[in-house]
This record gives sequence, C-alpha cells and structure tokens, in this order.
Amino acid sequence: MNAISYRKSVAWGKALGSLLFVLACLFLLYAAFFMDTSFIRKFFCITSAIIGIPFFGGYLFVSLPKALKSDTQLLTYDQNSISDGKRIVAWEEIASISYSGPSIREWLLPKFPKLIFHLKNRETWMVNTYYLLTDTEVQSVMKRLRGLISRNGKEMK
Repeated sequence: MNAISYRKSVAWGKALGSLLFVLACLFLLYAAFFMDTSFIRKFFCITSAIIGIPFFGGYLFVSLPKALKSDTQLLTYDQNSISDGKRIVAWEEIASISYSGPSIREWLLPKFPKLIFHLKNRETWMVNTYYLLTDTEVQSVMKRLRGLISRNGKEMK
C-alpha cells in the first residue's frame, strides 16, 4: 500500500501558530477587562478576541490532534482502490478529482481545504486535508492522483 501523508512538522507548526494567536486573543480579553484602558481600546480588544478565538481556535482544534497522532496518512492506495481510512473507492469508480481551497464560512469559522473525488455515479467523496499539506505538496498530490486515476481508472473487461 502506498500513502499520501502530511509532515508532522507542518502539523506542529500550524498547531503552535494557532495556539499563539488564541493566547494573544485571550490576552486581549484580559487587557480589556482588567487593565486600565480607554473605552475605544476595550471595544477593539473585545472585538478582536471575539473574532480571533473561533477563527484560530478552529485551526487549533483540528491541527493539534493531527500533530499528536502517530499515523500521518491522509490517503492510502494501491492499484485497485484508494481509501481515507473510512471509505474505500475503486479507481474505476472515480471520474475526476478537484481541489477546494481554504475559505471562511459564516461566523468566521474556517472551511478546510479538501480533495474532491467526483465519482461516476455522480456522487462526490471529499477528503479534508486540514491545512496539513503545503501548496507545493497539494500540487504534487493532485498531479499524482490524476495520473493514478488515468492509469488505474480504466475499467477491466
């Protein structure tokens, strides 16, 4: 079995960066309520913390468990199928693949990037990458998966 994996250093970097920003937001709340500041500074501190904690907390909530996890595989595959550990899909069932980049949903919660497998029965199978692949790695993974789909996706007769 071959695998598409993320690097633990990327996961730890994202987790620690998110933690740093969450702590900064908590400090802003502390400054707003317990330090002698003007009304306008209190307003900006509270507003920044209210926006920052869910935004960076969402990244922390996802990346910290991934950094602590010993298995770094996002996908495993062989000549017959590909799997994310929850679902196994045969190459013959996959019509194409696309990538949905990161964005922000309502309430400023992050929308994680994902690989989208378009199946021949018109279903889609989405695999979250959780920001654990760099841009270069995403391009490399997409190129490899497209090659695997074209090579292994031919129906056997």
